[in-house]
Amino acid sequence: MYLKILSIGILVTSCYYGDLLLNLNSSHGVLLRAITDNLVHGSLAVIIWLLGYMSHVECCHNDAKSRDNVGNGLAKHTVVILQSVACGIVCCAVDLDHFIAAGSLNLQDALHAPYRGVLHNSVLLIALLMCYYYKPRSSLVLLSVAISSHQLRDGIRRGLSFSPLYSSPPLPYKLYLFLMCAVMLSFRHFLPTSNRTIHKHPAFKNV
Repeated sequence: MYLKILSIGILVTSCYYGDLLLNLNSSHGVLLRAITDNLVHGSLAVIIWLLGYMSHVECCHNDAKSRDNVGNGLAKHTVVILQSVACGIVCCAVDLDHFIAAGSLNLQDALHAPYRGVLHNSVLLIALLMCYYYKPRSSLVLLSVAISSHQLRDGIRRGLSFSPLYSSPPLPYKLYLFLMCAVMLSFRHFLPTSNRTIHKHPAFKNV
């Protein structure tokens, strides 16, 4: 439980200071602001994926384990780290949608695109959930985490788009933080069993 509380604290702090950093760069040109905004998106996705695992892992046994067990544990953690990096990259790539919607590679045009692209449309998340229902795959979970964290953060300024049906007003900041924490604490339960074996490893207990 204490790891879940710690994870929530880390994520909330990261969200707050990420937005603070963006505001500090607001007077340093459009390009720097866009790069900072994109990097904050990606960093938060990495943090969510890592903490989503960590929050479910209690502590390693103090008892000595075999070298094979330790090696397997390290290999599993390496996979989680690589998955978190992939999640961050996908989250950053969502912003390419702005250029597609604008039909231009010009940054100013992308920032003032006439509509939100499909990757910024929350209907996409519903479609991903439907695909997951019929065929659970860890890649679908990763895509959902990356895209949802991006959309939620954008939702602070622009709300969530369910085009062509509905667009919400901008999300209150506390609601944004709550939803980000909910994504972090819940996504791991949707991973196929073979991708959740880190807590079955002998090096961990009561997870």
